[in-house]
This record gives sequence, structure tokens and C-alpha cells, in this order.
Amino acid sequence: MRGLPVFLLPLIATGALQAAERGPWTEVQPDAIRSHVEFLAADLLEGRATASRGHDIAAAYVASQFRQAGLQPGGDDKSYLQRVPLLEATPVLPGSSAELVRDDDTYTFEYGTHYLPNADFSSASSTLSAPMMFAGFGIDAPELGYNDFENIDVKGRIAVIFSGAPAKFSNEKRAYYSWEERKLSTLVERGAVGVITIDSNADIKRTPWERRVAMSWIPQMRWLDESGQPQNAFPALKLRFRFNHDAATQLFEKAQSNFHAALAASEEGMPQGFELPGMMTLSATTGLRKTESANVVGLLPGADPQLKNEYLVISAHLDHLGRGTAVNGDAVYNGAHDNAVGVGVMLEIARAFHASNAKPRRSIIFVAVTAEEKGLLGSDFFARQAEQQEKKVVANLNVDMPLTFAPVFDFVALGAPHSTLGAAARQAVAAQGYRLSADAAPEQVKFIRSDQFSFIRRGIPALVLSAGYQPRNPSVDLDELRRQFLSTHYHQPSDDLMLPIDYPTAADLARVDLRIALTVANAPAAPRWVNGDFFAEKFHTVK
Repeated sequence: MRGLPVFLLPLIATGALQAAERGPWTEVQPDAIRSHVEFLAADLLEGRATASRGHDIAAAYVASQFRQAGLQPGGDDKSYLQRVPLLEATPVLPGSSAELVRDDDTYTFEYGTHYLPNADFSSASSTLSAPMMFAGFGIDAPELGYNDFENIDVKGRIAVIFSGAPAKFSNEKRAYYSWEERKLSTLVERGAVGVITIDSNADIKRTPWERRVAMSWIPQMRWLDESGQPQNAFPALKLRFRFNHDAATQLFEKAQSNFHAALAASEEGMPQGFELPGMMTLSATTGLRKTESANVVGLLPGADPQLKNEYLVISAHLDHLGRGTAVNGDAVYNGAHDNAVGVGVMLEIARAFHASNAKPRRSIIFVAVTAEEKGLLGSDFFARQAEQQEKKVVANLNVDMPLTFAPVFDFVALGAPHSTLGAAARQAVAAQGYRLSADAAPEQVKFIRSDQFSFIRRGIPALVLSAGYQPRNPSVDLDELRRQFLSTHYHQPSDDLMLPIDYPTAADLARVDLRIALTVANAPAAPRWVNGDFFAEKFHTVK
């Protein structure tokens, strides 16, 4: 055979490189993501509130997309829908009160001005009178030599605690010990009968009191087990209230330390606890109703005879806040970035797998979960059902609010330092022509604040990919865009299609997740936690 002309050699080399690089990620289309987002964030769906008609429409849409992408039904009764039974609890504002009697004085606190009640999932009407005990952050962390309960007894008392955890804790430890369920479990174990939570300065900065009051119309929920009991409702803590700093100042009157000194000491990492004088009476009235919503579940079966019984879960939450208090005349909380973009990315990953005819060795489950905004309920229910069915879930890739405002040079892979998924993420990001950046705001403990935590707490490594911090256009102030979103648009009606969404960046994020998914699905060994990882040890997962 005669040699090829020299001028053709570079073209052949380029073609060979492109052929070697072909994979499902080459099928991703930005406009497909845009189409999903524009439907899911439309006013027609009225904000996709859990257990609402709008959410049902969104779930039917996702199910139809799963079918079109060739996924097998993974829900109940050979459908795509996994029913999640729920108990909805709505505080009835005129039925709540908080009153402190100390010496011969009575202090009456006002709803919204001073306190917000949590819903009571056990009773429509509750009253609790008990003395109070301050317990710092409400943390007992023996491995850190930190114990707010060392010199106090909260048995039979209303525990008064700060949200969050000491800033001196490392990121993962601060995340774990900030976890509300961990705190409430500790209080129940120690015999507390109620709890008053006061926001730390860091939490006030993230969620000002005025925003908490403005969002207090949102019903609370818990999922119900087979016997109809609400999960993680902590009935032993008869009432749970949140007080602001003005009211907290009054609680600490005549105590061994005033409120501001106690807060400063806790935030400096000093364990502390002491009695707060007086008798507190809390009352709450709650509207209770049983309802249900649905996760949408699709299965891409694995091609390997053995590994097909192991599962990678790719998740994104479908719900948002629904209709609520109008802001500038708009009462629909559309949730475009939170999380229509995430669902759009997940759907395009599923379609790209189908279009490329990829045959991963492990099985991949795609799930659009409900009730994330209610406390990760849909993902918790899904993960628990998988446990009961003895499905071996080996990893979770979650897509939540990736904030693709503009083209960037970098992505962030939340959870990368904790498991071998980090190496897969670094390779995938580089292969797509990006850099991997560390989380710039670890104090926000985002690792426990989305659906990946439902898997992490069951010992399953997880990863969440989002846009980074380095804009390709130097005139774009990404820090300001992110700050403005979180302060002005997050959980507001203005998180809609009028905000900037860069779909090519969302498409590249989908491509990176696809590369990670294929690496996980085809690797001989399942992902594993890094040796000595804090979360692995806490959740007893080192195997």
C-alpha cells in the first residue's frame, strides 16, 4: 500500500483523537436542558410544591422523559412513580404562644417578632411548661474533647441551644455536628422535653430573621413508615421553637452569663451550659393532614452479569416551594435554578446514555426526588427503601442548584475529598477542559444540606457538581451574581426564567457528570471512602 499524502496525516490524527474521545457526553445538547428548564420553571406548574398538582404534572413530565430515554420503570407497580406517604403539618399562628415567668415578672413573646414555632407532628394542640437549661451548641463530640453537657442536666427541661457548630471545628466535623437531627437525637437521649433554637451569627448571615418569618407559611412534612408513624419527628421533644436574638436576650436575664457573652464564647469554641432562670410555657396549634407525593425512578440496567446488581444513583430534586406570599406581585416560587436546572441536567444525562447506546457495567438509577425542600424526605425515603430491598447502592451523584450563571473555567465537586469519587471528578473535569476548585464557602456546610446526605448517612459515597468561581469573561462578576442570588432570589418568586442561566455551561456540567458516571459504572471496584474519613467513621461504613 502506498503511503498517504503528508497533508492528510494531521487530519487523520485529529479524527482518531475525536473518535477515541467519543462517548455519551458528545450527545449532550444545551437546548435540550433549556427545554426542560423552561417547562419545569413555568408558571403553569405553580412552583412544583410537594404533593401539589404542579408537582404531579412535573413528575408525569419526568416519567415521560425517562420512558423516551429508554429507562425501565423503577417505581411502584411497574411504573416510574414511587409513592412517598407524607404527614403535612402547618403551624396555626393564632394558636401559638410563648411566655416566661421569672420571679414575679411575666414576659410574653410575640409570634414573628420574637419566635417561630415548629409544627408538632404528634398532636394538633400542645402546651409545654418547663424550666430551661442553656446547652451551648447542643453538641457532645468526645473525639474533639468538646461537650456542652458536661456540667448540666437537661432532663425534664427545655434545652436552649445555638444553631450550627464552633468555627474551630474542621469543615466535615462542623457539618456533621450542625446537623439538626444529630442535635435533637442528643437532646432526646439526655431527657430534654423541648428545645428553643437560637440562630448563630453565621446562620443569621445566611438566613436573616426577616426571611425566616417571611417563609414561615411553608408547611412542614415528614414521611410515614408502614405503620403510619412520621419519621424523625422526635415526639419526646414535645415542642420546638426558634427565638431571635432580641428574645434570647430576655431568656438570659439574671443567668450566670448574658446572651451576647454566651454566644461569643460558644462561637469561640468554648463548651458551656448553665441554668436559665424562670419557667417557660410554649403552646402550639398545628393543622395535620396525610398526603403523598412521588419520586420518579428510572433504571438503566447494567451489562455485566455480576456488577449489574450494584447501583449508581443519579439524583436531582423535583420539588420547590409552590405558591406563597406574593413578592412584588408574584406569588409563584418557580425554582428555576433550584432545581429545574438540576433536573434538566439529569434528564439530559439519561437521554445521552440512550442516544449513545452506552452499556455501563453497573446499573444506573435516575431519580427525581420529591420533598427535598421539606428536609430531604424523598431521597431519605428512596434510600431507605433501597436498603430494605437490599439493593447495593455504591455511589450517588446529586445535581442540585448548580448555579450556571455564566461560562466558567472551573467546577466544584462537593464531597471530592471524602472518597475515590474525587479522583473520578478530577479526571472528568480535566477531560472536559475545566479545572476543579475547592468549595469556597465550607462554613455553609452544604455537604449535609441536599439529597446526597440521605446517601452519605447510609455509608454511600456521594458527589455534587456545581459551577465554579472563575468566569471566562473577566467583566462578569460571578461572586456578585452568586451573592445576589442567595440574598435576593433564593427561595423567592424571582428565582425564575428571567435570571441568567448559561445552558452551554449546564451542558458541560452534564458531560462531566456523565464521565464520572461511566467511570463509576465501569470500574472493577466500587467507590470507597478515603481511609480515616470522618463521615465514613461516623456512619460505620469502612468495610
